[in-house]
Amino acid sequence: MKLHALTVSVNYSDLLVHTIATNKDLFDRWVIVTDLRDTVTHELCAVNNLLCVKTDVFYTKGIFNKWAAINEGLKYVDDDAWVLFIDSDIALDPSTRRVLENLSLNKGCLYGIDRLNCVGLQAWLNFRKGVGILKENWMLTTAGLEFGARLVHHYGHEGENGRFEGYRPCGYFQLAHRSAFTTHPQDSLGADHEDMVFARQWPRDRRVLIPEIYCVHLEAPRVKAGEFWGVNWYGRVSPPFHEGFSDTGYPQPLPVARLPLRLWILRLFFKVLRWFKRKHKY
Repeated sequence: MKLHALTVSVNYSDLLVHTIATNKDLFDRWVIVTDLRDTVTHELCAVNNLLCVKTDVFYTKGIFNKWAAINEGLKYVDDDAWVLFIDSDIALDPSTRRVLENLSLNKGCLYGIDRLNCVGLQAWLNFRKGVGILKENWMLTTAGLEFGARLVHHYGHEGENGRFEGYRPCGYFQLAHRSAFTTHPQDSLGADHEDMVFARQWPRDRRVLIPEIYCVHLEAPRVKAGEFWGVNWYGRVSPPFHEGFSDTGYPQPLPVARLPLRLWILRLFFKVLRWFKRKHKY
């Protein structure tokens, strides 16, 4: 199995430094796309011998566009490879590659897995000290982490007239064979929605959940569930992963939103922008 991974990461180096450690040996090639100013990510890629694509295609429409950057990264993925679209805050289990290689993967299918939420650096360090998600090599557990939501669309997505659409793998982990598609949709701005448009290219019987494995989603410290949901869709503004942790030796993204008022204003802006995009089908 030739497995290439593709990650878009701008100002996520505080998370990427951890996921590189867990993921880099699982791939034959890992392409990381970032902008020209994120020098910490440039350095992380260089130190870990990862292919770093530096581009400002994110900003050609004036607002952050993750999906245009994905198409830049796809130029470095071989036509005969499986490509894993994976977010920079997703840590994979060491057994992930073995699981994938032992499944009879269909090149005509799109695959996804469930995620567990790990909030803050201290929780991540505690998890790493534990036994992990696979107990005695046969029982898959959450290891005490919060189970992430799975998108199932019983009544379709926006504009789908309420029809049943079912499970769609999310963009944090989407596995497809490179021969199954030409480019990634990139009409939407931000970092949301187009992963669902991408998944729609496969009918429900070709969208497959892999139940034998979970991934871990690293999150900034939060007081309540969903506190920072959606705030990074137009560029990183959530607090650093290590906020509140005594060791400050981790790279920190800029800018960083620390004031509740700023977060409230950003949420309002995103809601208005999403309403505008729906209304004008932009």
